[in-house]
This record gives sequence, structure tokens and C-alpha cells, in this order.
Amino acid sequence: MEYIYDGTFEGLLCCLWEHVYTEAAQDILPARDAGQMSLAPRKLVETRSREAGRVAAGIGKKISADALRRSYRAFISGEPDCEMDILAYVFLGFSIGKEVDRMHGHPVVRRIDVLNHKVAREAERIRGLLRFGAVEDAEGRPLLYAHISPDCDLLQIVMPHFLNRYRREPFVIHDVKREKAAFAAAGRYELRPLACDFAPEYAESEPAWRNLWRAYYVHAAIPERINETCRNNFMPKRYWSHLVEEPDARRP
Repeated sequence: MEYIYDGTFEGLLCCLWEHVYTEAAQDILPARDAGQMSLAPRKLVETRSREAGRVAAGIGKKISADALRRSYRAFISGEPDCEMDILAYVFLGFSIGKEVDRMHGHPVVRRIDVLNHKVAREAERIRGLLRFGAVEDAEGRPLLYAHISPDCDLLQIVMPHFLNRYRREPFVIHDVKREKAAFAAAGRYELRPLACDFAPEYAESEPAWRNLWRAYYVHAAIPERINETCRNNFMPKRYWSHLVEEPDARRP
């Protein structure tokens, strides 16, 4: 049986429920990727909070709370077929218990380790590379805005860091790739849809601040110590389109 779900983590948990109580899953596909032809029977799984909650509670009780966290982080990695990796990991954990996360040599656990490492590495990069700009909301009030397009679905992972850093300033972090944004104020945030072509109205002072930062970036560098390989490791080119400082710029 191939299960088709809505692409949410709760929907995936409902597919794990169906795997146990209906029929074993040959594959689990988000609806956006389910257009290709298949010879296997398919079932559209409705996302139900009751079943999702029971599966999540079962993972926490029979394996560990950390196993549930690791499953979620593997899910947001954006890797193809991560659903079947998570299914294999969860049911290995159900058979072994909390010792599963010590079995790093097991191929199933190792795969989850790799996906978790991918998420953690990109989250750390986004915390360092995200650039806010000063904009104004619909009522003319100041607001910080930043846009990103990470490989992983990271908004919920990085938001605690920025909530702690900007405790008084309202801000928005826009995931352009997934057309959604985190709107934060007063230490809390909520996720809302936001089109990829959204163009904020920047404050009048923003161009001057950007030019100042670009000038600092260019003139603070020591030409003799420039290491392109090292820079590209810490600042991969796929993030450059969202940076203010224009990494290709060079000191005249």
C-alpha cells in the first residue's frame, strides 16, 4: 500500500498509524509528489490529531522523547523518501526501546543521524547568515524583516534563537522557498502563509545602512588572508542571494 498524506509531520504520524492498523506501507508520499504513475494501490490518509497524538505519545513512551524529536528533525530535512526512513527508525525503536539511539552503527539509525546532522548544520548556518532589514508594516510601524530559502524547513528550529535575541523588536522571517513566514512579537511567534514574491517596503534609512555594511565587508578583509575554499564552506553560495554584503565584492 502506498499512503498519500498532506506533507505535515502530523500527517506522517497518521500514516504510521495506518501502517499498523490497516496495511503495511510500501511507500509514503506527500501529496505534492504523488503525481507519478504507480502500480501499487494507494490510499489518501486524512490528518487526524487524535491518531497523530497517539503515535507521538507512543514514540515518547516506548522509545524516548528524544526519538520523537529526532524523527521530527529527520522529517524537516527535506530529503526524498525520509518518510520511509522515519518509519523504519520508529518501528526499530518500538522493538528495541530507548537503546535504539545508541546503535549508531545500525544503518537505520545511521540514516536518521545523517538527516539530523543536516538539519543542525543548516540551522547553525542560518543563525549566522540571516540578515534583517528595517521595513514598515501596513500602519507605518517599524519592523525587522529577513528572507531565507534553506534546504530544510527550519523556521521552527531557528525561531527560539531569534526570539531570545530580539526580545522587544517585532520581526518577520520569510521562508521564500516554502512560501511561509514566522511573525514574531513580544516573545511569541506564529506561522502564516506568505507568497514568494512578497516585496516589503523598506524604511528610508535602510539603503544607507546596507551600503555601510557592504563597505565594511569589503574594506575589513585582508586580501592576503582571503581563503575562498574556507569561506565557501562556512558561507555556501546558495545562501548568497539573501545576503546584504555581496560576497563577490572585492576591495578596489
